[in-house]
Amino acid sequence: MANKFTRFLSDFATGLTQPKGIMGNYTHATRLFIDDTMRLAPRTKFNYYVRFEFDPTALKSGSFKQKHTEETGLLVKNVGLPKFSFDTETINQYNKKHNVYKKITYDPVSFSMHDDNQGVISAMWALYYGYYVADRSLPTGAFDADRYRSKETNNYAYGFDNNSSVDFFKSVTIYTMGRRRFIGYTLINPKITKWDHGEMDYAEGSEPAASSMTLQYEAVQYTAGTVSQGSPKGFTNLHYDTQSSPLGVAGGGTGLLSGEGGVLDGLESIFGALGNGSAFSSPQGFLGTAIAAVNTYKNIRGLSKDGLKSEALNILTSPAGINQISNTISGIAGTIFPKNDAKNKTTVARKRGDIGT
Repeated sequence: MANKFTRFLSDFATGLTQPKGIMGNYTHATRLFIDDTMRLAPRTKFNYYVRFEFDPTALKSGSFKQKHTEETGLLVKNVGLPKFSFDTETINQYNKKHNVYKKITYDPVSFSMHDDNQGVISAMWALYYGYYVADRSLPTGAFDADRYRSKETNNYAYGFDNNSSVDFFKSVTIYTMGRRRFIGYTLINPKITKWDHGEMDYAEGSEPAASSMTLQYEAVQYTAGTVSQGSPKGFTNLHYDTQSSPLGVAGGGTGLLSGEGGVLDGLESIFGALGNGSAFSSPQGFLGTAIAAVNTYKNIRGLSKDGLKSEALNILTSPAGINQISNTISGIAGTIFPKNDAKNKTTVARKRGDIGT
């Protein structure tokens, strides 16, 4: 009896002074990325949007319409983000070393673009090439070798002698997105320094064709905001499914407590919209928040004790639930390490599902 009481006091004291015990798992690190609705979680590379701003006076084509200018950004396969480098000089300041800046260099940004069947990307490049270089519009005879040696006056203009007065691109902006927020990187006065139409290959039966280009620019501007229809500019205007999913809060929700479209997800969406101001920033934002509130209220009323018990049981018995719960005790998913028993020299680690059986 005394031994049991001593062990009780020992365990009680250890719980107060060492609440994590002698083994700690990874959950202490996940707090950085999970807390505050994953506010500090890394953004994913696939979640981005690119927008090209063309100068209408340079875009001398009636067939390349506003629709095509917006589709150009949608066909970007992958893109680099801006990079900077500084030239510095170390000078002596009364024998103390001091680094000073001499100049900043904006490193080129590379784009890879789908070579689409309609030829939107090829048409964009043809217009760019024809705007700056006169060679594209010249007849074939203008390049005859005899014409250059002929005594006749050559009335053709070649190369950059093409009366280009403004920049073809006003800007190109790359938006990265995450948790309904975006960050924009706007390249000011960008110019194409390299274009590559790629290559074709009979041996490649499934590899899609792509073109690539490199842009040089004069400066970078930064923007940030809330993602919604039309924000950032042009987002969701074309080829975007704006119909709410029936599994999402805006489409009705799932009638469950947790998970996507559940009550907790609905509450997060509502309070998130109220907190960041998007609920009142536009009529669409207000309407979307109101619909989410109505659907969440209906789902709350539809919750039942039996449903909550069943959902809790599913969480506890599912692999995902075991990972979340049992890993707060041990570092191996689904496993609990019991206290060592002085009377039993062999301590066995058992699966959570085996405990109590």
